[in-house]
Amino acid sequence: MTALPPTSEAGTPRWRMPRTAHAAHPGLVLAGFVVAAFAIGLSQQGAAGVIQDQVRSLDTTVDMIGWTIVAYALGVVVGAPVIMVGLAAWNRRRLLLTMSAVFVVTSALTVVAPSVEALLGIRFLAGLPHGALLGSATYIGVLALGAERRGQAIATLMYGLTGAAVIGVPGMQWLSEQAGWRASYLVVTLVGAAGFVLMWAFVPSAQGTRGVGFRTELAALRGRVLWTAIGTVTVGFAGLGAVQSYIVPLLEDTNGFSSDAVTVILMIFGLGMTAGAFAGGRLTDRSPVLTARIGIIGVAAMLLALGLVGTLGWPVVIALVVLGACIQVFSQSAQAHLMDATHTSPSLGAAIAHSALNAATVVGTGLGAIVIGLGWGFVAPAWVALVLALVAVVLVFVGPGYRR
Repeated sequence: MTALPPTSEAGTPRWRMPRTAHAAHPGLVLAGFVVAAFAIGLSQQGAAGVIQDQVRSLDTTVDMIGWTIVAYALGVVVGAPVIMVGLAAWNRRRLLLTMSAVFVVTSALTVVAPSVEALLGIRFLAGLPHGALLGSATYIGVLALGAERRGQAIATLMYGLTGAAVIGVPGMQWLSEQAGWRASYLVVTLVGAAGFVLMWAFVPSAQGTRGVGFRTELAALRGRVLWTAIGTVTVGFAGLGAVQSYIVPLLEDTNGFSSDAVTVILMIFGLGMTAGAFAGGRLTDRSPVLTARIGIIGVAAMLLALGLVGTLGWPVVIALVVLGACIQVFSQSAQAHLMDATHTSPSLGAAIAHSALNAATVVGTGLGAIVIGLGWGFVAPAWVALVLALVAVVLVFVGPGYRR
């Protein structure tokens, strides 16, 4: 059963609302969202696979290119709440298509970036629509499947992101070696355009929060329950950024895997994340809080294991794959809990979830860079991430909003 509105709003021009979107099928709606999420995943996660060619092409350093990855994540952190609050009254279909168009344009600009300084600014702009796009898609996806299946709706969108993890990094790395990093981002642009077309064709009209002022919308961001949920996502998910950002040197330099073996391991790691998204979606439908506890305990356990076996070869791979699965279980439940915490504006809550996830990327990647810069090695980020995960463990058991 779907709660999607069957027709367009009165006065909506037909060219902006095709017949296929008047009585949209939930599966087709979600298909467009998955393709859009896949494009976003390629853009964000695949960036790690083209670093070497960018360094050569733009005559810069790895550290400087690393800042472009951080710039994208900061764009998500800033863009999600600002856009969702500032454009709260916008029809969600209109907001989705606008954000998708911005993503396609900024991806195309990435292809032609003339310098690393220009790339830095463009990547920040490319991150701005990320949270609003996926947040609105999550909201409409929940409407499509019904609130009782919201975990599955969130998981379905995550399939696009985790699917990008399976083929995004190795695929963009291979294409970058064959045709240059600009070709890789051209693919991102084309996939993003395909997502835009699917959403235009099948996503129905869904009203924004009309009659709600800017201050009223901001009121949804108040309260200990919400900020505890945001903090839990940030510290709990930071472990993925701390580990994944440096996974290639961990495998190659510390454990001696060949580059070909690392490509396969990255694909297996992505499959583990996909499996976690599938399981997490179904567990979240039963109990978001219980699922959050199971997921974050698993994350902490795998980070501890990674710290202990970080130089032993294949045990590291096993720990990484299970870590990827556990972090996705935690992610699904955390996003559902954030939507509950902002029940007066669930689409804002979904966008805030992506903002918090990317804040976690900034925190984890940044702290990992610090300990590596101190000469502590590529296993050290796992220990930093473990400390953060233990904070999240405490929060999901005794924090406001999690106790009930």
